Amino acid sequence: MAEQSDTGRLQYDRLKEYEATRQTELTELAEPYVYVTDLYGALLCRLVAVLGVVPPKGVQDHVVRDLMADAFDFLHESRSVLLKGKVDVAYPLIRRAYESISLMVLCQLDEKYAAKWQSGKQIQNSVVRKELSKHPMGESEKELKELYKFFSMASHPNRELVSHRYLGDGNQSILGSVDKPNLVLIADYCMKHLILWFWYGAFSIYTYREAVVKHDPGCIEAYHRASSEAPIVMKWLNSNYKNVLEEWKQVMKDQPPPRFQ
Repeated sequence: MAEQSDTGRLQYDRLKEYEATRQTELTELAEPYVYVTDLYGALLCRLVAVLGVVPPKGVQDHVVRDLMADAFDFLHESRSVLLKGKVDVAYPLIRRAYESISLMVLCQLDEKYAAKWQSGKQIQNSVVRKELSKHPMGESEKELKELYKFFSMASHPNRELVSHRYLGDGNQSILGSVDKPNLVLIADYCMKHLILWFWYGAFSIYTYREAVVKHDPGCIEAYHRASSEAPIVMKWLNSNYKNVLEEWKQVMKDQPPPRFQ
């Protein structure tokens, strides 16, 4: 029993080592993506510094600021988790970011939804998508629905996305970041993550443009820098996604299906 306890503790302590190794590897591998999402992260921190000296105008503004901060936290933390190779864990985080961003946009565009949400009432994402599609500054309901469908599917356990770890069938250590990350899923995640940053950054800066111009006009230049880099990185991600997808298909073609007794 003592020997098993020591083994368990040793394996547990090694989880941090695995995480650090994966984070170093994936950060280097995804350097352009890390660079542009850092630009957006710094931009939003700069915007928050501006808003810190500008009192909210009312309930609607309070709501939008709270949702903006919530979205930031989940966008920021989801990347950290992803770069440790824990793509399965990162999916629910990005779904939360998506829901907060889309709700933030709706509450800014329609004051009655801000009041409704502030009162504690739930607003289904299907309602958010439908309402946003009606507004000139909203988004396509079809595209939002596709994103939501992906995030929802990936946030729940399903055989397609929960990896085979073969515990006891050739593997003894299978937890945390020890497993080789699926680069197809990571590249796909990075693209969707960047789409959210692009939308989130643009709408946040636009919403508070008057405060930005008055207190930190350089923030506009920082936004344009991030938004001009994003399409370039997206093209790079898409190219890499196609490459690793083809490699994965070939590996799966040559690999026998898992056998279970």
